[in-house]
Amino acid sequence: MARYANVSPSTVSRVIKGNKKISLATIQKVQTAMDELNYFPNQAARTLITKKTNTIGLIFKSETNLLRQNPFYNDVITGISNTCNQFNYATNTTVSNNEKDLLKEVQYFIDSKKVDGFILLYSKENDPIFQLLVNLGIPFVVIGKNYNKNDVIHIDNDNIEAAYKLTDWLILQGYQDILFLSEKGNYAVSADRTIGYQQAMIDASLYPKVHNISNQRLDLQQFVKYLLCLQQLPHAIITSDAMLNLHLLSVLYDNHVFIPKDIGTATFNYSFITESASPPQTCININTECLGQTAATQIINLLAQQQVSNVENQNIYIPTSIIQRQSTQINIKE
Repeated sequence: MARYANVSPSTVSRVIKGNKKISLATIQKVQTAMDELNYFPNQAARTLITKKTNTIGLIFKSETNLLRQNPFYNDVITGISNTCNQFNYATNTTVSNNEKDLLKEVQYFIDSKKVDGFILLYSKENDPIFQLLVNLGIPFVVIGKNYNKNDVIHIDNDNIEAAYKLTDWLILQGYQDILFLSEKGNYAVSADRTIGYQQAMIDASLYPKVHNISNQRLDLQQFVKYLLCLQQLPHAIITSDAMLNLHLLSVLYDNHVFIPKDIGTATFNYSFITESASPPQTCININTECLGQTAATQIINLLAQQQVSNVENQNIYIPTSIIQRQSTQINIKE
């Protein structure tokens, strides 16, 4: 292998082990040689020798399987996988649908040494999973807000700024009566987006309207019927999440409320769902693949340095931008 790649045997070994000090050009040279020679490292043998699995655990929210259909997670995992593949890391994901089972599953990953570290794919206040990893000194990073201002690395968007930016943009387009639909749950992302919306409305001397709702079609159906019954349909609705937006569009269509003729709609996360919606949705691009790539890079760096925190760079923010589409071509009725 070393002769074929024209490098030393020790260099091949370091590349296989995911050594960060090896240049990208050398890594690519060795990986090309491995591909051409159809060589696959013996993972079991490597684990016995190095005590490392070269596997990252991905921890999902403890909710229903519908969560996995959310394009946010698909795009984030694409970013994680691309980076992990580059450094010869595999991934292993949790599958539990409730918090109790999730805690057991993560504990099993740790006890059986199935992973070297974790990426927590959400941020939640008073989260027992987070506390478990901290207490055991397990290397991990979080995609989401740093609730406790600790030295665990968090990769996030500035969701307050993003929501403020989207709301302010809608106001500048002429929308004034804007409702914010926030998904129920004690999650930082929804809370911060709500704050950003409220600040933008108050700064424009407009009255903020927030409604917390589950991501269930029946609940949305009842809420929209309630608004129509009272003849209180707003000029625009911002949803805190693209999946909530998708369900809202379906409910509005069923009730003969047309976008953007009767109401404007906007949401977060540039994805095939917002792009392919009818009509295509104005949204905030939160750069989901970049979130995943950055999280994977950070956990691999932690594992290479054999430390569980990085105080200097504990909060990493990925920039956002507005993508304007047909759902907010204003046509407000007095």
